[in-house]
Amino acid sequence: MAWQTLRQKAIADDRAEWWKRTQWALDSALDQDEDTRALGLAALEVLASSELARNEELELLDIAWKSVNGYEEPLAPQHIPVKASSPATASQHRVQVAAARLRVTLDRRLGRPTPDQTKTLAKEEP
Repeated sequence: MAWQTLRQKAIADDRAEWWKRTQWALDSALDQDEDTRALGLAALEVLASSELARNEELELLDIAWKSVNGYEEPLAPQHIPVKASSPATASQHRVQVAAARLRVTLDRRLGRPTPDQTKTLAKEEP
């Protein structure tokens, strides 16, 4: 009985820490700076892969993904080429790749199909 209580407390503590990290990542993903936004989205992708994220949290991350990007599928019309010339364009590309990777992870965890354009973008170098 004591072991089960300790295990439940450990899981609750882990989930609380997961949520603190998620809050930081969400704040970063909503930042005006493109590089900070890309970092936040990349962190959300890692957090979405965690077993600590239940479907409810994954649905919240999905809402955040849509909010951060400000657009729905497909990603391709606004896709910034990999060989971007300016630092601003390169930063935008990093955001798009990080967002695509988050989308792929969320779709996998939520059992949804991912558009081919998004999968292709997720494989690019940020």
